[in-house]
Amino acid sequence: MPYYPETSIVMGLARVQRERRLPPGVVLREMQATPRMNVEAFQAVLQGEVLGALHTVDISGIAKNVTDPVQLASYMQVREGQHVETGQVLAQRGRGRRMKTVVSPVDGQVTRVEGAEIVLQTIERSVEVFAGIPGQVEQAENNTVLISTTGALIQCAWGNGRLGFETFRFLPEDGFTGLNQIDMRISEYRRVVVISPDPLTKRDLAIAEQQEVAGVVAPSMPSNLRELALRLTFPVILTEGFGQRRPTDAIYQLLGSSVGRQAAFNAALPDRWTGERPEILIPLPSGSAMPPAPTVDRALEIGDRVRIVRAPWDGLVVEVVELPPEPQVTESGLRLPSARVRLPSGRITAIALVNLELLG
Repeated sequence: MPYYPETSIVMGLARVQRERRLPPGVVLREMQATPRMNVEAFQAVLQGEVLGALHTVDISGIAKNVTDPVQLASYMQVREGQHVETGQVLAQRGRGRRMKTVVSPVDGQVTRVEGAEIVLQTIERSVEVFAGIPGQVEQAENNTVLISTTGALIQCAWGNGRLGFETFRFLPEDGFTGLNQIDMRISEYRRVVVISPDPLTKRDLAIAEQQEVAGVVAPSMPSNLRELALRLTFPVILTEGFGQRRPTDAIYQLLGSSVGRQAAFNAALPDRWTGERPEILIPLPSGSAMPPAPTVDRALEIGDRVRIVRAPWDGLVVEVVELPPEPQVTESGLRLPSARVRLPSGRITAIALVNLELLG
């Protein structure tokens, strides 16, 4: 029976498409992107608003004894769906010295114009949705913008909800301790995303903030640092997750091959309902041939590259050499549905299917 494992994309060159939408409860105000437009990571492609309380404005004061709908409509200076500002004229009767007006008491949107009443809904706040990656707009319709680009793609385990597009480099050999000894005014790490091969500590995050780095990427950190990371203004991305996890060699080798380049660090909070997850995109030219798009939601096959997600080989990337139809005895002594994999040492062993993650 086919087994469909969790999949993380780790590709040196891929065709990447990302859809941008307004969050639930946000009403579209303006599409700021058009097909074939080139966009930058921090360029707004959608603008929306969170609407609040309703206000009814009665224009009867300037339309005394007028009941004819057509005549009332002629006084109106706004239409449904229009945005208005405090003090803007909503209705007007007459001109010159005899002119009488009704103005808006709030910033808001006209939701209804009927008879002598204008219903306004206040704007609590504006929301902008950024492209997140540099690329080209393929579609811009139905409140959705689809952006396409090419580059190296690394999907990760957790992020703190921030976005960055900066150059990146690995920490000094002595890690955050070495970073803390550098004069921030001349530091080559200032406004740069730093890559740590070691799990983060509370002190590490404090040093990163003090040294004004543009972001932090690490394999893991203790779960009790989650709230602290969420309060930081720069992206924090964990490639493996919470706890004391070691890095995946394939990910750090890919990062190491592109040190000094700019990359999009989308530290999105994982969302199982939308499928959104944190990721690192390093824009790269595709050459004459378009690279393949990542493949997800496929069955495990012999020859696949998979990552082991449990000790004692947590983070190790291995090759599937056999998919036995019957449960196998694993290192723990349990008999479980398993794949036989080849370790870097050349040894063949059985690993429970639930402990494998496909690297797309």
